[in-house]
Amino acid sequence: MDTDQVVVFIHGLGDTPDAWSRQIAELPREFRGVAVSVPGITEGMPTTGFALDDAASDILSQLDQHSIDSFHLCGLSLGAMLAFRITADHPDRVISLTMAAGQFKPPRIPMAVQSAIMRILPEKLVSSGNTTKAQMLDILHAVARTDFSDELSTIDTATLVLCGSKDRANLPAARQLAAGIPDATLQIIDGAGHRSNVQAPSQFSAVLNEFLVRGG
Repeated sequence: MDTDQVVVFIHGLGDTPDAWSRQIAELPREFRGVAVSVPGITEGMPTTGFALDDAASDILSQLDQHSIDSFHLCGLSLGAMLAFRITADHPDRVISLTMAAGQFKPPRIPMAVQSAIMRILPEKLVSSGNTTKAQMLDILHAVARTDFSDELSTIDTATLVLCGSKDRANLPAARQLAAGIPDATLQIIDGAGHRSNVQAPSQFSAVLNEFLVRGG
C-alpha cells in the first residue's frame, strides 16, 4: 500500500500543472506530488462564471476521484488563494499549507487598472496557454472581489508563506499573511519574481521540502 504523503500543487493564472514539474521531481522520498488542473484556466473548462469557491470544490472533487483524503497544499498566486480557500473550508483534510505570491485581499485599484489594460489589448497578447482573454478577465474580476481578511486568524494549519524578493506587488501581502495566520512562517526567495517556482526552482524546492520534512 502507498503510504507516501501527498503534496497537491495548484498553479496560477497563465500557467498549467506542468509549472510544478521541478518541485514534484525534487520532493523528498516520502512525499508524492500531484499537480491539479484549475477550472476556468485549463482546457475543457468553462470560459465564464469563474468563482473561487467553485474552483476549490472542483479541485477537491479531482482529489476525491483519486481517493486522496488528506494532503499538503502548495499554491502560487491564484493557486495560493485556492489553497487558502480549501484550507479554510476543509481544515480536517489539509496537513500543511504553502502560499507563494498569494493575496488575501487584492488591491482594488491595481486590479482595476490591470483589467482595463487587458480589455484593450489584442487576444494574442493576453491569452496564455489554454486561457483565453475572456477567461483571464473573468478570473481577474473574481479575484478582485476576494477578501479573506476575517479568516486569516482562523487558520490553525501549519503554514509557509513564500514570495520572490522581486515580486514587489505581492511582498506586502506576504508579510500580512504571515502576520495574520497564527504561527505562519515567511520565507523570501532571493532574486525571484512572481513565478518563484519557475524562476528559482531549486531555492523554492529547498524551502518547501524543509517545511514538509519538519512537519510544517
